Amino acid sequence: MRRRVTTAPTDEAAAIRFAWWAAFFVTLTLIVVLGIAKSAQALTVPPLGTPAAQAAPPAAEFEDEAEVSEDEGFEFEECEEDEECEEDEASLEAPPECLLSSAEATVFATPNKDKVRLQVRYTTSSPTAVAVDYGLHGSKGSLYLGSEKKKFSRTGVLRLTEHLTETQMTKVMAAKGFTVRLRVATAPGYCNAFFDHQLDLRRATPSGLAWEQSE
Repeated sequence: MRRRVTTAPTDEAAAIRFAWWAAFFVTLTLIVVLGIAKSAQALTVPPLGTPAAQAAPPAAEFEDEAEVSEDEGFEFEECEEDEECEEDEASLEAPPECLLSSAEATVFATPNKDKVRLQVRYTTSSPTAVAVDYGLHGSKGSLYLGSEKKKFSRTGVLRLTEHLTETQMTKVMAAKGFTVRLRVATAPGYCNAFFDHQLDLRRATPSGLAWEQSE
């Protein structure tokens, strides 16, 4: 009697292997398709005018903002030509009708001699009489140092010296700053603003202290 060959188990194993490989390839294909779709979505540029476009400016715009932020809070004004610089410097001078064109004041204190000297470098459009007065303020109190009227020529240096008491000199050495006022009687009132000086820059000198106007 011949035996009958049974192929059912072999066919069943082959079917299982086929189904496994088929599922593997389907899964792999799905992963690849999803990856391509996500990349395409990331590279898509939203249309202009949409909220997405407004919320995400181009990279170049972010670079510009970063460059500006470095100087934020700062204003720089450079002269492209020498003529522009000259115009800016000339604008610091008082108008011709003020007669006194410019004035730079400094106060010097010499404690071992109980002496204070006011020095004013000036220029005028024409010789004129100028009234000068000054005083100080500081931790030891204020002190008025007097007033004088002098004839100013075209250009020069005015020096006024005061000899003080020991108590007054103590106030001088503790002064935080000096106020210097120059007045031209025949000049319009708005000229006064050009010649009210606050000397609040204090520095040491070989003989004592000096106060200058800070720029």
